[in-house]
Amino acid sequence: MDLTISGRHVAVTDAMREHARQRVKKLERYGSHLMRVKVTLSIHGDRHEAEIVGVVRGRGDLVAKCETHDMYLAIDQTTVKMEKQLHKLEERFRDRRESTRHKRPPEDATASETEPS
Repeated sequence: MDLTISGRHVAVTDAMREHARQRVKKLERYGSHLMRVKVTLSIHGDRHEAEIVGVVRGRGDLVAKCETHDMYLAIDQTTVKMEKQLHKLEERFRDRRESTRHKRPPEDATASETEPS
């Protein structure tokens, strides 16, 4: 997973960069789907905003944004939002795989239907 951390109207400190890196590390469990992550931190007056854009293989981009009074809190909440989106996507993939398995009739069921009682 490729990770990019940048700032808009703010100088990203080493502490903010490390905090974002640690939080985004949780998303690595979805690494088979997640190819690239871009974290953008910005400040607008007294509002601190964090945005995470994740590029998912075959699905395009997932975007999570959060705006709070504290930059570290914004990073945490944005990561939670992204994790929920990735979990939901993982569930869809899993459901699709299971639904194709259930479409095929089991061999025992077809054999019992053809035998007379």
